[in-house]
Amino acid sequence: MNINFSASIEAHQLHQSLVRLARAGMARDYLCIRSKSQHGLSNIKVNQLHMGFILYGQQQLNLQTKQINFNAGDLYIIKPDTIIDAVNQPDPVTGEYLTILVPMCEEVIQAAQMIWAKPVVDKTEAILKFSMDDFASPLAEWQSALFDNDLVKARLSIASILVQLCQQHCSDVLIVPPPKLTKIIHDWVIENPQHHWQSNEFEMRLGLSSATLRRKLKHEETSLRETITHARLTYALELLYSKKLPMKTIAAKSGYQSVAIFRERFMQRYSVDPAVLAVE
Repeated sequence: MNINFSASIEAHQLHQSLVRLARAGMARDYLCIRSKSQHGLSNIKVNQLHMGFILYGQQQLNLQTKQINFNAGDLYIIKPDTIIDAVNQPDPVTGEYLTILVPMCEEVIQAAQMIWAKPVVDKTEAILKFSMDDFASPLAEWQSALFDNDLVKARLSIASILVQLCQQHCSDVLIVPPPKLTKIIHDWVIENPQHHWQSNEFEMRLGLSSATLRRKLKHEETSLRETITHARLTYALELLYSKKLPMKTIAAKSGYQSVAIFRERFMQRYSVDPAVLAVE
């Protein structure tokens, strides 16, 4: 068999298996972004290292000084503390935009650091672009492990992707920024967005006075209210993309009793009506 033809078949099989994974609704260790409408999202703050791959459609990511375009078959890495605007466009044939987004937890990054065991000397861009074909083997192992409910093997596959990136002179993907107070609070809220969070709960958990908490958050150019709102809307965004739920249910699960207030807050944050993103 022709080598190029064989590689093409393998690439097609990988693509189809990842599409099945995206539609399986497992939503464990990854997020599926699905939409049948072209839409844009503004002011998306990425708090941790993420890997994404486009399965159907096109995506445009805008940084302050740069625009990057992605097509089906592209794999990208977004580094922590990156703020982007995104435009997602469905595929003209399938009528669907479909992407898998994988947040890299610190345990996986630490595993890759131990395997790499070399100084991190590379300095690369905030967003890196590759082909899924470059990582075909670990991606195939990753999706297979998830279907088998083998989370250990799945995370090892992601760690191997990180090591492969290091071998391609992108070792700075292993840099984990010092934990910000904003991210700590964000993670607590997103675990229970329906809870009626109060300042004294965070003060007690963190061992900080009210004044110190406000001062530290101000130093990070935010406030407690904004951080809580951001976490709830991040949770809502995941539900909108991946779950077939009524808007009222999504609002409630995200901590909003009023759909009108939820819609207002969402549009203020992302500059798009949440109804546009709802999975059909």
